[in-house]
Order: sequence, then structure tokens, then C-alpha cells
Amino acid sequence: MDAFLRIGGMTVAVRCDGKRVRCNWEDPFRRFLVDTPGKVDLDLRVDLASSLPTGDGQLLFDSDSVWRMFRTADGYRLECRSEAFGDTPYKVALIDDDFTQGTILLREDHADLHPLDYPLDEVLIAHLLGRGRGVELHSCGVIDRQGRGHLFVGVSGAGKSTTARLWGDAAAGIVSDDRVIVCEQDGAMWMYGTPWHGEAELAMASGVPLHGVYLLVQSEQNALLPLSHAHAVARLFGCTFPLFYDAAAVDFTVSFLARLAASVRVRELFFRRDPSVVDLVLAGAA
Repeated sequence: MDAFLRIGGMTVAVRCDGKRVRCNWEDPFRRFLVDTPGKVDLDLRVDLASSLPTGDGQLLFDSDSVWRMFRTADGYRLECRSEAFGDTPYKVALIDDDFTQGTILLREDHADLHPLDYPLDEVLIAHLLGRGRGVELHSCGVIDRQGRGHLFVGVSGAGKSTTARLWGDAAAGIVSDDRVIVCEQDGAMWMYGTPWHGEAELAMASGVPLHGVYLLVQSEQNALLPLSHAHAVARLFGCTFPLFYDAAAVDFTVSFLARLAASVRVRELFFRRDPSVVDLVLAGAA
């Protein structure tokens, strides 16, 4: 059975043999399924194997816990591991050199696992973005009643889920309360929701033009302050998911953030935990 996920304007095809592999989609991923895929950015075939390929290739990254990535003669190998499943990988993804096609192999004794379960889903999207498509940010994305996108950026604990709750009826939608993708379309910046939500468990597949970016700082008083271009880029970079082992991807991320900060106002938002901050943001967006 073929399924197509569209995340951040990118489409990933997941092709499962229903007789061998379980590919049941649940929320929030089900919200990102599309019937008409259009252009497929990454085409994945899913299968089972009694043993998984390991050993060869140059180690590029080791999370020390859940995944490793290797450069091989044919492309890349991503190994997913868990202490609960023993010392060897329970899932391996083999991706071609252009990152356009690949195979996900599940160990036969773990055929009941979803092939895109964490961490593989996020790792694959990060690599697609790093190849010139956009940037994922630790952020909450709010659509106001005029259809404008407001992006509230911050590390864990900065108040992203709190911000989502504070908007209440003033928001037409929340694309995500934790991770948002920003892409460039026809010369304009757009924000898209992702399936990877935060405490408020908010996730939408929608994308809207980005009107403003706000770096969150919890405070006793509300204030909206300008930032220099360089300071804005540096602060935004600290809230991305950079592929430090891929120099070209890091260069793209920095240049993309520079374009973002040049085309959309990036400001520092000091806020207290009450809805009055919404009025400040809307007034500043005029």
C-alpha cells in the first residue's frame, strides 16, 4: 500500500507491502497524508529482513543512543537502535546519494513497528530541508484572523506551548506548538506545520505566508524590541536542527536564515503569561 506524506511542502512516498509490513497511520501523521502526491521528493520502499546491513561506510554521526548515519559507496545508511531491542539495529534506511530514493528495512521480529517511527521521520526531513528546501525551527506557528503567519521561536522551556494557549480565539489556527518549517515560495517566506508537536499537542499540515518572527523571552512585562540582522540570524540558528557533519547543509541553513531575517521582521518578544501579549503582537503587525 502506497502512502504520501506532505510536510513543509515536501512529499515523501512510503510504499509498504501490506502483507508483510504494518503501515497504519495515526494522528498527527494522518493529518499530513495526501491523496494526490504531485512531485515526490523522497521515494521510500519498506520491507522486512532477517538481518540488517551494517558495518561498512564512514561514520558521519552517532547520537550515542538512537541513531547513527554512515556515508557509503552508494549513498547513506541510517541505523536506528534501542536498548529495548538489543545491541544491533532494529531498523535501517538505505538512501541514495541524491537523497531522492531509498529503502527502509525492518528486522522481521519488529514488523509491527511503523517504518517512520522516531527518529527516522525527523532525520529524513532534516536532510531534505538541508538540501536547499528550507529550515525547521523550534517554534510555535500561529495564524491570525487575517491569515498572517506569526512565528514564535525559542528553545525548550521558552514558552512556545504557553504562547499557543494564550492566543485562544484570536488565532485562526496553530500549525505547531513546537516545530515549524519555513520555506521560500515565489520569493516569499512561508511557514508550515509539522507532526512534531509540543505540550499543547497542536499540529496542522497548513502553510501560510510568514508575517513576523518573534524570539521569545519570558518577562514580567510585555515588550517588542528590534534586533540587528546579525543578532537575529545568530539567535535563529540556535533554534534550528543543523546537520553539523554536512558543511553544505550548514552553509545553506545560515544563508537561508540571512534571507529570512532580511525579508521578514525578526524581533525579540518579552512577554508575561497572559493574553495581553497577543494585543501587542497584533498591534506591532499592522
